[in-house]
Amino acid sequence: MPGSVCGCWFTRLVRLATRFTDDIFAFLIVSIYVIKAVGDPFGGSDGSLWPFDPNHKTHKEQDDDYDFLQVALLGVILGFGTTWLIFYLRSFKTPSFFCSGTIRSSIHDFSVTFSAVLWTVVSNVIFKDVEVASLAVPDQFEPTYQCCDASCTLRFPDDCHNQAERAGVRSWVVDVRNTNGKVWVPIALLVLRNNVQHGEAFNYDLFLSGCFNFVNGVLGLPWLVATTVKCIVHLNSLSEKDQNGKVLYVQETRLTMLFSHMMVGFSLLALNLLKLLPLPVLNGVFLFMAFAALPNVQFWSWLLLLFQQPSKYLETPYTKYMEKSRIHLFTCKFSFSVSSFFVRNFKTIAVAFPMMTMLCITARTHLLPRILEGWELVLLDGDIFEIQEWIDKRTDSVAEYEASLRGDLSEFEDDKFE
Repeated sequence: MPGSVCGCWFTRLVRLATRFTDDIFAFLIVSIYVIKAVGDPFGGSDGSLWPFDPNHKTHKEQDDDYDFLQVALLGVILGFGTTWLIFYLRSFKTPSFFCSGTIRSSIHDFSVTFSAVLWTVVSNVIFKDVEVASLAVPDQFEPTYQCCDASCTLRFPDDCHNQAERAGVRSWVVDVRNTNGKVWVPIALLVLRNNVQHGEAFNYDLFLSGCFNFVNGVLGLPWLVATTVKCIVHLNSLSEKDQNGKVLYVQETRLTMLFSHMMVGFSLLALNLLKLLPLPVLNGVFLFMAFAALPNVQFWSWLLLLFQQPSKYLETPYTKYMEKSRIHLFTCKFSFSVSSFFVRNFKTIAVAFPMMTMLCITARTHLLPRILEGWELVLLDGDIFEIQEWIDKRTDSVAEYEASLRGDLSEFEDDKFE
């Protein structure tokens, strides 16, 4: 019991997290999506570009007339074509084409489905002779790894070496680092700028995640998967924004999660159709989700400022009131914090990954105030209410100073007296 109370109290420290910490996690996960969809330059075999390697796993055990360059080129066209078509169809929501807003909204809402179906038809009909890798779907629904005989005395993975090698034996201590992304999803969505009214239930969410992970672990199932990018994309779909991108309101509903999980279950009835889905098309969908989530990551906007002409900056509170060099200084510090998260790629120090959350909070509360002024941190890292309060105070201060130059402070003296 004391441990549980201490753990719940410890999670309350997450409330100290600001946009600085939120954007670090969001940008990290978006980067992982891009790397997985395009190809990891530091190793691995996932992504649309890796099939250009003649030794890639998809080129093994093929016929003599098999041309891996054709397969790789078609994969690139399918992957990037899927991403492009999704964005193109989503642009139909605002123009005046088509006869009604309902049709335009339908094209926008089902752009992912339309694009995936179209490029799947292109692959399986027009280029049916090119053997592009397809989605790995089993012939029937059954456990992936079976380690049991009639006596049910075998233990996995000790008594099933051939399957243990494929499944991999992972340390639970090191795998705890994955809980950062799983727990961080509600935190990234419930920030004030998203104008979500559901509330802040960090301890409750963490408790439910722990319960589900415990049940999955007992049954030998995978732990909960972090869906930060998908949740951000879904939040964007349910949000109504003004011309400046500010969220006006969010159509909050629980039915989406219910229907999406029901569709996952019903997909088991369509295994033969899922086999037709080319893997590059799926990579293109992942790449779209990453690019669609990027505009909501403030760090991406700060990073783009490094390559833009200062006079062409989009007017925001920090570009309006801060020196450009100070903004870039904050961006460099942010970049260092993001790069530090790649310690998870080194297994010897990956065990420290769960503490990176607390290190980010500590850097924000103790290190950054030594580098930047308090008002600068408000403009860069504050919520919309803090920023508006600072702007109002600055406006009043400037007005009072200008009145003092004219020798007319009667209005401000009356306000102070009241």
